[in-house]
Amino acid sequence: MKRQAWFRIAAAGMLALGPALVFASTVALVGGSATPDGRALIMKLRDNSDNANQEYVYNNSGPYAYVGITYSGVTDQCWGGVNTAGFGINDSNAHNFNDPVPGPDDDGIIIRLALRTCATLEEFQAIMDSTNVTGRTRTANYGVVDSTGRGAFFEASAYSYTRYDLDDSTAAPHGFMVRANFAYSGGTYHLGQHRHDRAMALMDSAWAGGFLNHNFMTQVVQRDLVNEYIDPYPLPFQGREGLMPYGLMHSHDAINRDITRSGYVIQMAAPGEDPLLCTLWALVGEPIATAALPLWVKAGSVPVEFDGPNGSLLCQRAIQLTNYLYQRNVAGDALDTWRLVDERGQGWLPFLTALESQGFASGDSALAAWRMAGVPAPAAVAAFQNALAAYAYNQMNAWGPPAVPAVTLVRMPNNQVQVTWPPVTQDVFGRPLVVSGYTVFTSPEPFYDRFHGDSLTTVPSPPVMLPAADPERFYQVRARQ
Repeated sequence: MKRQAWFRIAAAGMLALGPALVFASTVALVGGSATPDGRALIMKLRDNSDNANQEYVYNNSGPYAYVGITYSGVTDQCWGGVNTAGFGINDSNAHNFNDPVPGPDDDGIIIRLALRTCATLEEFQAIMDSTNVTGRTRTANYGVVDSTGRGAFFEASAYSYTRYDLDDSTAAPHGFMVRANFAYSGGTYHLGQHRHDRAMALMDSAWAGGFLNHNFMTQVVQRDLVNEYIDPYPLPFQGREGLMPYGLMHSHDAINRDITRSGYVIQMAAPGEDPLLCTLWALVGEPIATAALPLWVKAGSVPVEFDGPNGSLLCQRAIQLTNYLYQRNVAGDALDTWRLVDERGQGWLPFLTALESQGFASGDSALAAWRMAGVPAPAAVAAFQNALAAYAYNQMNAWGPPAVPAVTLVRMPNNQVQVTWPPVTQDVFGRPLVVSGYTVFTSPEPFYDRFHGDSLTTVPSPPVMLPAADPERFYQVRARQ
């Protein structure tokens, strides 16, 4: 069943530039026919340039309770989630419709209404029909999947929409669809074309290999850093982009962007299963800076780390980590890939991946048991998801490499050099730290080019006297924990 309501847009009327404040997303729907276990997936990355404070909330004010993403402290709108009827939804702004009705943005209102009241695609379509009459202030692509496994994108301009179904071989040849910030049925201004095409390419490869699952969507698609000009893989990026320092790259047009604030992958229940088995793998913060953790509506709550008295602790920690990963003094979106992964294969991203994989294993194990024996009582589900969130937050909060001290060289008699530095007492986040010693490195090249150099000696404290074999060499000191 497909309803088409076309609204003609003159190409001459399209704006050449996007809005000053960027509201964007990369979203996808994956039908059960495309996943190894037959369960549909809903993906969203939420991008905006003005508010990094996000949280996940539980709401039971309507016929259906839901878990969804919103701004910290906002209770009357939601920008995606899943409800007790097994109905899930995402959206992305469609900037190639130029006919929105004046007024406050209504996409968050529409999504909240849908999560509170909808169980089927037809019920959501009724919302689209009713808002066709009144007009919509925010043109958007709404992606929905219901408990039967059916899914569709509704590309909504102000007074019309076009529906694309997951089971339509023309709209979804391999059983999945992607949208960035343009509608297929809209004009020629395609904001996010690279993000769209990159996500499609990654998902095509996973589909062909038989591993298009929630793990892949989170750890590969949602964290992808390939921009329009640079493929930095394998990390760290060993090159330069433009005039930026070695190893830095622009992230603004990648799937994982400098303005990506949150995201999720919803693993829907299989047709015929209890819809309360739907699992929302929640990211709060930029994907490269936070772990995906499972949330269930059956819990009747979300962990305090996702929605606390003063906002989301996970989000606040992710903001700190994001600020560490970017060199804002170079450019607002200058990502330092060597802080993600260093030359030894260590760093924040390997730590995050290992931590998150523990959560995936625990969540998948619980789901396997619940599918056999039934979903346990809300208190048991809440205790399980709360323990995972608390553990992940504590691990993320504890991580922090030592600060790198500034080195001072003093040329001494007898062809020696004194290398000294202030003792390291803090990690890179300014927190107290006790180090076990220091290793001194030397290199004929400046260390800003990320050459590791040659290890000369390890000492318990500064200073150290070394032979001055070459007065032109460079020195660096790294603290050991």
